Amino acid sequence: MLAKLLVHFYFFVHGTLGLPGAGWLMRKLVPFVSSLHSFPLTIPDVGTVTLDFRDEASYGVLNMFLGDYGKYTRLFRHMERHLGPEKILWDIGANVGFICMYFVHPRHRLQVIHAFEPTPVALKPLLSLFRNHPRVQVHPIGLGDCDQVARMAMASRGSCLSSLVRPLTDGEQIDVNIRRGDSYRAEKKLAPPDFIKIDVEAYEPQVLAGLAETIREFRPVILFEHSLLDDQAVRGLVPPQYRLLFIVDEDKLTADFNRRMETDDALLVPEEKAGSIYGLLV
Repeated sequence: MLAKLLVHFYFFVHGTLGLPGAGWLMRKLVPFVSSLHSFPLTIPDVGTVTLDFRDEASYGVLNMFLGDYGKYTRLFRHMERHLGPEKILWDIGANVGFICMYFVHPRHRLQVIHAFEPTPVALKPLLSLFRNHPRVQVHPIGLGDCDQVARMAMASRGSCLSSLVRPLTDGEQIDVNIRRGDSYRAEKKLAPPDFIKIDVEAYEPQVLAGLAETIREFRPVILFEHSLLDDQAVRGLVPPQYRLLFIVDEDKLTADFNRRMETDDALLVPEEKAGSIYGLLV
């Protein structure tokens, strides 16, 4: 009962009043209120997700429930330009399911979403929401350039900051399963992607290397976070006959590499699909 009151208080302060600091009370009480460790939230037209408010990502789910998409607003706008009925989305580094929750809505009419997430904390809500969903398949693994069990650093604040390559000053080390993307796709007979979203805290080069055959054969549009990579690494990610474009805002893109640190996210667009974005370039 207390957990429900706290969540509704959050909805009132953040959603109705639009004030900051709505999660302060929940963060203070979460160590002592066990029902905040496994809170069911029903998302209309999607399902019920089990949230653990010891993980900061859970507050992001509340915000999305309220229609506050934050930094995802511009990503959703650009993704929607390439994702229509019967398209296939691969969400690599799905975390608790922010991207999946949005695009699984019936209005998008996607054929299927494949969500890849190796972190146990993030898998709990992701699996609770999509375990039996007809259009979302959750894969409890990470994708990389080889099959391995790898050590992942996970920050004490939760799953959003976990990384396979970045050192973290707090938190813990956990073992996660990593699969080479091309091999896993062939083994599981997965439908190839029309669009790939990657957010893996500087592990993007390994993910793309492991998907080289898939990218070469099926030419998906790729969204990735680049701000944690150096210039040489970012330039090395561009497949043959692809264009590298940085997302400036909800409606604009730039090919100017000198502007890349103005933003966190970039698109890799096959040349044959680039016509759809020419009007967005600045």
